Amino acid sequence: MFLAACKKEQASVAVPPARAADVCSNADDALTDAAFVFVTSPRSGERVSTGFTVSGCSRTFESTVNWKLKARDGSELAVGHAQGGGVDGPGSFSFAVNFTVKERQIGQLEVYEEDASDGEGPPKPRNAIPLVLRP
Repeated sequence: MFLAACKKEQASVAVPPARAADVCSNADDALTDAAFVFVTSPRSGERVSTGFTVSGCSRTFESTVNWKLKARDGSELAVGHAQGGGVDGPGSFSFAVNFTVKERQIGQLEVYEEDASDGEGPPKPRNAIPLVLRP
């Protein structure tokens, strides 16, 4: 009964997904002066299969957005990087994730900026998005 109530409530307050282009084009001063990584797709809890696309907006050191997909047991299924925005301002990024799992499971996509300063300065942006991975 509680789950039914949650689903009904979520449906009534659903927010349309943001597009990376919208996030980057509407950047204000706060986004042009600091490092950030926003993931606009996929959303938390989304069901994905190999080859799914990740998109977002970022402003990172050398325009590099790092990512990794982890299985339920914490093992890495896929790792890579993409190019986003950097010193010249925010920019969109997009990449495909290919992976193999034998059974459906909860996994985690991490999208982040690597810490090139060895811990000096503010914490680096990091997103951890739980996903349902399908074979």
